[in-house]
Amino acid sequence: MEKIEFFDYQKLAKKMNMPNVTLKKIEKEVKEEFPKDKMMYELHVLRAVRSKYWKKRVK
Repeated sequence: MEKIEFFDYQKLAKKMNMPNVTLKKIEKEVKEEFPKDKMMYELHVLRAVRSKYWKKRVK
């Protein structure tokens, strides 16, 4: 796992009880979209975590 530089999405994911597997899937998808832009990568992962959309998909 890379060092967080801009947005601490991992702390929020933990606070929201997001399963680690779900966070890893989001990170992978976002990394494909923003492979070279660390700030955009972290921002979009943070937005995905905050959206709570993932809660509907996790059973």
